[in-house]
Amino acid sequence: MTSVTIFDIKRFAVHDGPGIRTTVFMKGCPMDCWWCHNPESRSRAPEEVTYIRKLGKSNIESKKVYGKIMSTDEVMDEIFRDNVFHEESGGGITFSGGEPLHQPEALAELLEQCKNHGLHTTVDTCGYTQWKNFEKILPYTDLFLYDLKVVDPEGHQKFTGVKNELILENLDKLLEKDAAVELRIPVIPGINNFAEELQRFVQFLMNSKRKIGKIHLLPYHRTADSKYKKLNLENRMISIENNHGLDIQVFKKELTSHGFQVGIGG
Repeated sequence: MTSVTIFDIKRFAVHDGPGIRTTVFMKGCPMDCWWCHNPESRSRAPEEVTYIRKLGKSNIESKKVYGKIMSTDEVMDEIFRDNVFHEESGGGITFSGGEPLHQPEALAELLEQCKNHGLHTTVDTCGYTQWKNFEKILPYTDLFLYDLKVVDPEGHQKFTGVKNELILENLDKLLEKDAAVELRIPVIPGINNFAEELQRFVQFLMNSKRKIGKIHLLPYHRTADSKYKKLNLENRMISIENNHGLDIQVFKKELTSHGFQVGIGG
């Protein structure tokens, strides 16, 4: 039994794989994306933050702890509570983050337990990890939701904090292993929603066209702004306009024209 740091468990999720799912958000991520919607997930350790909450004309100091250390058995107990919904809907379990492969031993143990109980498993990953970590979970993972953020190497380094060679290599290896992979592309104003980057996406994806499942285009939104304030983190997206660059429908039309199955959201 292994310990694992969780920052949320979302029940009745319908956008993280087939059917009704329980999504387990694991804490810790090796990347530093400018547009991250879960900045509380970056650090693997639980974090206590103090913030000011307004109540009428009064300012009230409040505290919140992001993250909880649990045993894998405790997480499985939470998952089993939703089994009736998994069975009735053809759903299952999705491990997300943060980056679930940032805690590879715990993830492998949880996935194995899920498969031993006949549950459908999905891993939502940024792909930035050593290949040996993917090898640990391949036998127990039914579907990978694989993030492809920026194809341009310099742009990826600037806006995520890491190079993308490892991410692209791991994606190729998963496809070579005939893993079920659906791509998630966040369409981010001022970062990847312009014509040159769209063509880079097309060129890269055409090389693996027959192996890639559905492509999900994820619209950018600013619902995480309050989290950055609470965590006292710089919000680097403040200066970028939401309407800057190509509309997400242009992305969908272009990718669809090359034979890909494309959806917006989910």
